[in-house]
Amino acid sequence: MLPRLPHDRRGTAVIEFALLFPLLALVLLGMLGYGQYFLLAHSAQQLANDAARATVAGLSDAERQTLARASVTRELTALPEFGRYAVVTDVTEAAQLVTVRVRIDASTMPLMRMTWLPMPPSTIDRRAVMRPGGEG
Repeated sequence: MLPRLPHDRRGTAVIEFALLFPLLALVLLGMLGYGQYFLLAHSAQQLANDAARATVAGLSDAERQTLARASVTRELTALPEFGRYAVVTDVTEAAQLVTVRVRIDASTMPLMRMTWLPMPPSTIDRRAVMRPGGEG
């Protein structure tokens, strides 16, 4: 049996798989983590865009802020993935521009807590700017 051992190919696939599986698992977890991050970032930008569009109907600063916050609150109910994260909305007005800022703290996302995998920052910050009266 000992002379045949160097020529025996049984089990090589198992050994190759055992060597490459950690790398494959790391790539798959990275794809899942970044995919979820990009979904949250895109949704945050859409929230900011829709809230900025909603400010067009406001006649005063206070009314525009109320419309923007109501828009974000209304749309958050349709996005179940945001239920677990802290969402903060800021509305500022300066120099004839209304800026709506949506921040999401995704630090509770399980894939963001993997310290051994390089991940993007856990705070997602997106902005949209609109001129009062709809001149964007």
